[in-house]
Amino acid sequence: MLLFLQFCNKSPCQIILGAYLKLKLSFIVTTKQLWSVSGRSHEPVTLLMQTCMMKNFYIMLLLKSLVALCLALSLTVKADVYVDLSQTDEISIANTSNTENYSFKIEEPPLPNAATKIASFNNVGSEDNKNLPFNNEVIIAANITGIEPALIHAVIAVESKHNPRAQSVKGAYGLMQLMPETSRRFNVLDKNNPKQNILAGAKYLRELLKLFNGDLTLSLAAYNAGPAAVQKFGGKVPPYKETVNYVPKVLKYYKQYS
Repeated sequence: MLLFLQFCNKSPCQIILGAYLKLKLSFIVTTKQLWSVSGRSHEPVTLLMQTCMMKNFYIMLLLKSLVALCLALSLTVKADVYVDLSQTDEISIANTSNTENYSFKIEEPPLPNAATKIASFNNVGSEDNKNLPFNNEVIIAANITGIEPALIHAVIAVESKHNPRAQSVKGAYGLMQLMPETSRRFNVLDKNNPKQNILAGAKYLRELLKLFNGDLTLSLAAYNAGPAAVQKFGGKVPPYKETVNYVPKVLKYYKQYS
């Protein structure tokens, strides 16, 4: 069994995680080999197996603890880990992937420093945006998610007209009209809290933009009608009257606020 590690701009968390995966694989292979030897020789190897298993167990526990420690220390280097298990005799681990041919991806969570990043969006867009309701909350959400403040304001303007207590007949609530399921998924603890509502809505927008490869029109259509509806109609704006009217309205406000 071969293991390939390929890291660029390594973070300690990645290195430790790679070592942990390698050791875990070695542990599984060694255990199988010991059982195989035991089966062929008909001699007990219990003590050898226990010694090997305990040694690997404690090393893996140490590596797990180090991974947790690295994340807790808010490392500045961020990258995801791609693990390819497609080959039967090798495992490839890297922090870059030019294709989608990987078995699973371990995302290293972003650790934004809002205090230093707010300035990056403070002077973006129209000067009039500073007078819009909840602009500070929008700026914070923009810096955490990378979504432009103008786009967040545009969605708020169409969804709720900047009314934090707006509620639809379908149960959507707040400035960005989040459905209960969406609120739970993005950890909204207080539906009356504008900051939580805006941040969750911005995170949802980011998720949709990623899902639809940065296509803003389709992402906005999905925000209104749901991603399943966009996919149902072949990756096009669903022909629902509300959605057809919704998308250009948001784009109009987006242009106005940019």
